[in-house]
Amino acid sequence: MTIEKLLDDMENLLVEAARVPFTNKRVIEEDDLAKFLDDLRELMPKELDEAKHIIAERQRILDEAQKEAQSIVEQAKTYCIKLTDENLINKQAQEQANELVMQARKTAKDLQSDAVSYADEVFKHVLVHLERTLEVVQQGHRELQQNKKSQDK
Repeated sequence: MTIEKLLDDMENLLVEAARVPFTNKRVIEEDDLAKFLDDLRELMPKELDEAKHIIAERQRILDEAQKEAQSIVEQAKTYCIKLTDENLINKQAQEQANELVMQARKTAKDLQSDAVSYADEVFKHVLVHLERTLEVVQQGHRELQQNKKSQDK
């Protein structure tokens, strides 16, 4: 039997009870009312326990949902920090790569400039030696022609 059924039965007892003439009062058997009250007292703790259990279960579910939500928020924060860190690492790596490329280009340009300067120096040196060699060859040619002229005379 449920509390609602007991309350309905009590209401029926009241409605079906005999009226006291010329008053708004009714006559109810004391034993019948006492039986309903005893049954009600017996059922109330069960119903209250069930209600308490339902409330406790509801609170447990809410607490669990709150913990899960907090966990999800923490995971999201961690993931966000990880992405931020990865982005920062990527940015730093990109900056370092750009710096290395600029240094490599500068080094290549410096090496090219040094190579051109070195080649220019080598050519100047070779040119000086070639000019001396040419002078020696021309001098030798002149002497040969003078020797030839002196033999022809």
